[in-house]
Amino acid sequence: MLDRLRLHALQCAFMFSLPLLAGAPRLALAQAAAQIDAPQAIPDSSALVPGPWDWKGKIGATVAQSAFSPNWKGGDTGSFAWTMLGEFTAERQVSTGFHWSHRLAFAYGQTAKQDRTAGVEELQWQQPAKSTDLLRFESIARWTGPHWANPFVSFGAETQFLDQSSPIGTIHLNPIKLRETVGFAHVFDKSETRELITRLGVGARQTFAKSFIDPVTQETASFTSNDGGIEWQTTARQPISGGKITYRGRLLVFAPLVYSRASALEDYDTAVTAIDPTHTAVADYWRVPDVDWTNAFSTQVTKAISVDLFLELIYDKFDTAANVDNSLPLDTVLRPEIERNIRRAGQFKQTLGLGISASIF
Repeated sequence: MLDRLRLHALQCAFMFSLPLLAGAPRLALAQAAAQIDAPQAIPDSSALVPGPWDWKGKIGATVAQSAFSPNWKGGDTGSFAWTMLGEFTAERQVSTGFHWSHRLAFAYGQTAKQDRTAGVEELQWQQPAKSTDLLRFESIARWTGPHWANPFVSFGAETQFLDQSSPIGTIHLNPIKLRETVGFAHVFDKSETRELITRLGVGARQTFAKSFIDPVTQETASFTSNDGGIEWQTTARQPISGGKITYRGRLLVFAPLVYSRASALEDYDTAVTAIDPTHTAVADYWRVPDVDWTNAFSTQVTKAISVDLFLELIYDKFDTAANVDNSLPLDTVLRPEIERNIRRAGQFKQTLGLGISASIF
């Protein structure tokens, strides 16, 4: 009797398992098909993939011209303005943990006007005056990784083709300013068309310059100065209006902590106060943080014609390119030199140009 019950239980178990055994291949095929039809994982666009150098270059020129006859009823005068500018960049993700970038920018322009002199029938063209002048290079080595902030090292150099800040004369490639910074950087956004990176670190600056020491003979003397402090810089690149306009911005703040000519500047205050009690002391001006905020908007009207708007705000209360040499004549040389490099208010620059540009890479 017990054997019959066991046999009957085995028969029931076998009959119940037949549908499951028959459906097992179908279930396996369904799972395989589901895996094939499932969407594949999208690679992370922020993945740091090593690759070759990415070279980019752009040069452009703007020209504006007008002319009038001497008897023009409105008394207007003609003008001629031109600007040449260029920007070259090269960057490379050398490895998954190291990124290296370089940037070179230059700009130079002049403006000439006609002069209407009383008693002279013909209009005379004045000598062209410099309107734009810049030569800047920067190289940044940045370590990349999963951390919120990663180390970086940067080197920068900046000068101008013609220094015409002194009424005595012109000096070529003056001053030359170098900057080295070590710190940490954070990348908020980085892609082919967008970028937002902030950096904070310790920086050192060196100034190599010349200044006039004799207003009669126009003799010049070379000098150097050094300062160091905390540097914060944020750079941004962002397409606007559906990619028709490209915005580039840079905010640079440098807070000096040391200055190699600080004691000489104090001696200057003492010497000037002795002959002019109303003199405002300037010995602490070098401690005020420097701020440089640039904004550039550019759009390509056609493949060769572009419109560029440039805005720059600078607050630099004391320019370290001043020659603080107390052996120079106080009234005729030293005091004008110091005052020329003190700017108690902010500086503003704006340019708008329609010109021809071309990408060379």
